[in-house]
Amino acid sequence: MASGQEPKLTQGLRTLGFEVPLTEEQREFSEYLRIRRWTLTVCACAHAVFYCRLLTAVRCKIIDGVHFPNSWMAKYQILKFNRGCLRIGVLGCGHFGKQLVLSLLQLTELTATCITVSTRRPEKLSDLSDLGVKCFYDNKRLAASVDVMFLCCLPSHLSAVSSQIHGCIAESCIVYSLVTAVPAARLKNLLAHSSIVRPHYFFHTKSAWPRQWRSGRTPVEALKVQEIIEMTSPFKKAYISCLDPKWFEEVMYSVLNVFHLLKVPYHISLDILNELLFSPSEGVEALDNPTLFSQESFVNASCIQSLSYSSPFPWFNLASVSMRDTPLTKFFLLHPRVQQNLSFIYRMSLLRRKQLLEFSDCCGR
Repeated sequence: MASGQEPKLTQGLRTLGFEVPLTEEQREFSEYLRIRRWTLTVCACAHAVFYCRLLTAVRCKIIDGVHFPNSWMAKYQILKFNRGCLRIGVLGCGHFGKQLVLSLLQLTELTATCITVSTRRPEKLSDLSDLGVKCFYDNKRLAASVDVMFLCCLPSHLSAVSSQIHGCIAESCIVYSLVTAVPAARLKNLLAHSSIVRPHYFFHTKSAWPRQWRSGRTPVEALKVQEIIEMTSPFKKAYISCLDPKWFEEVMYSVLNVFHLLKVPYHISLDILNELLFSPSEGVEALDNPTLFSQESFVNASCIQSLSYSSPFPWFNLASVSMRDTPLTKFFLLHPRVQQNLSFIYRMSLLRRKQLLEFSDCCGR
């Protein structure tokens, strides 16, 4: 090689030339990946929004006039932080984490003071800070101080994050994992915590999502469109659903764990759930003679016999709920119309045509 002559390593390699355009097949695949990414982002934001609205409604029902032994203590436990508002933590705030925070701010009753973010680069979240969201880098502090912690870190960072918060997560905290590549059982071991909700997503290339996403909407904009909300709904037919229906079982059992920690008797827990999920509200009609939740919907016969009238439901291991059939699995199979009703309530809630409750002085409103 002549002196001063640089080697042309890419010479003759056509695929490494910047001027070479993508083939039609490559363009289609690139578009598929873009659509898939946004579809799953919107689905995850939609389900997180519904989950937070449901938990907020449950807490407000307990505060607003529900009486049972030690009800004053349960209400104190809810009200002692943040005037009763649900405390949300987001661990990891890259592109998805930010979209999640914006969705919670605009599509739920939560205010910015209810949301805390822990991320390695909090200085990059000045737009969220300007809205009033607390942004810092202290995963241990976040885990110990929130009611729901959305785990949004990269799978490659999970080991380091877990070592930081292992054993530090508050007993009452629900970990909502959006690190969907990691099973709930492994998360339970990594975090030393069993109260974990982990949605499982999948994507069908033949669905109507591609047509929807060519508009380039943001997740918040998308979740104001009825057709898109309907496509994110649980219990959709398998060939168009993006979510494993097991998610709703995990949601329901996690709510029962909230009742357990607050020592709410099981019959009052059932009354609250049935009122929130089956009764008509704001002009939305309930289904005729719906099958309501009962003890048998959630626990087996031997457990029912052990419950006294003032007993709460037992504590449920959510990691186990995600991996095996439960009484609720059987209940849904026996009563398919219940699934239809819950899917309807989900859609109407996100469309704000059915409020899960009226907010007055509850939760700082």
